[in-house]
Amino acid sequence: MAFRNRSVRRGVMFVMDCVSLLISFIIAWHIRFGTIEELFRTERYRNSYSMILSVMIILYAFVFVFSDGHHPAIMQQGRFTKFIYVLENQSILLVLLVLFMYLTYQSTEASRYIVGWMFLVNVFLDYIFRLIYSWWLIEVKGTGYNATNIMLITLFDKAEEIVSNFKNSPELLSNISCITILDKDMVGEEIDGIRVVGNAENYVNTHRENVYDEVLINVPYDYTIELEKMISKFEDMGVVTNLSIDIFNRKAAVKHIRKLGEYHVVSFVENEPDSASLLLKRVMDILGAIVGLVFCAIAVIMVGPIIKITSPGPLFFAQTRIGINGRRFKMYKFRSMYADAEKRKKELMEKNEMDGLMFKMENDPRITPIGKFIRKTSVDELPQFFNVLIGDMSLVGTRPPTEDEYLQYKNYHMRRLSIKPGITGKWQVSGRSDIKNFEEVVRLDLEYIDNWSILLDIRILFQTVWMVAFGRGAK
Repeated sequence: MAFRNRSVRRGVMFVMDCVSLLISFIIAWHIRFGTIEELFRTERYRNSYSMILSVMIILYAFVFVFSDGHHPAIMQQGRFTKFIYVLENQSILLVLLVLFMYLTYQSTEASRYIVGWMFLVNVFLDYIFRLIYSWWLIEVKGTGYNATNIMLITLFDKAEEIVSNFKNSPELLSNISCITILDKDMVGEEIDGIRVVGNAENYVNTHRENVYDEVLINVPYDYTIELEKMISKFEDMGVVTNLSIDIFNRKAAVKHIRKLGEYHVVSFVENEPDSASLLLKRVMDILGAIVGLVFCAIAVIMVGPIIKITSPGPLFFAQTRIGINGRRFKMYKFRSMYADAEKRKKELMEKNEMDGLMFKMENDPRITPIGKFIRKTSVDELPQFFNVLIGDMSLVGTRPPTEDEYLQYKNYHMRRLSIKPGITGKWQVSGRSDIKNFEEVVRLDLEYIDNWSILLDIRILFQTVWMVAFGRGAK
């Protein structure tokens, strides 16, 4: 039953992948030198490769968590998909390992020939390991005596769909062995080949003549049934009882049980990134903000005096923006407009080129001469790295709205604020100078939220650098 837990399955797979790496290294060494004895006999080799192998395992742990962690369960992957995922993991590991060897000068001690052969051997060896592991989980742990048998307790019109879902979900490593129908007496009949053994009156006695390890209760939340009494009876018999939280008929993508204070609650959320990925995102934000603030300091020296000379007013422009879940914060930029820009905005609203809640005007008369340059090159955005450093913003996210925009939001617009706003984002790299409709901005932001991953952030950052480098950094 332990293998029904995905964390257990992934833990075994990680150990298996590491064993594959070590075997591939030994095979690569034999291809290069013909014998493994040379590795242990020569102290220089022993020290160098011990470090490389240790670092390789650590690097692979990061690859496994942040890349492989977003893949479907191994039993749900086809043979070609498995190979692609293995190739992706090993390619990322190879790049990281070569970078480490280059930065630490290990490339002068270790053979790149061995590293290359190790990569090639491990792609195919790890692929074979995963094929065998997947087969073992499905054919050995997921069937026969080893499988977890479940009695389904539900209503007649839901039973066939639930049974079908189980049959099409090998990840579960369990099967429905019998059924209890509460709203109809069907004892002795079959639903999709599975016997109905119980009804609303005799469900407790079904355990005497039928083998099942667990019970799954799936009924609508408004169906009249004494759930507490039912669960209590199965608990008394030592049967694991599962109550489907889909009974609330919510379409939220993520539903789970957690403890809130002293209370166990059901949480509904549209999307919930894993904590490890969020931690890595924050680390990226801090490192990126430090680098960005170095460029900001250089910009202060180079363009700061010009901003002050060409128009009266402060060097920096601070504006209240709306952050994650409605939190207000001061967003900082190099001032690119005249000091009275906010007052003049009302006069220019009729010339707004955006359809919706955002304001955009191509030839905005409030922009100073130097302002046109720093906006085009995105230099004016550099002080926002301070917002990223202190945690108000992220490198990549959604555009933070102004207070007047926020107060006009409809309910579905609010989901844009379920994550930290970013300096750049999906809509900025999707032809933002051409987007004239606020609803299109919302669509792109929600698309980013629903499909978020560290790799997506990295891709957007590279796209942003490319656009800025080629002069497309328009607001």
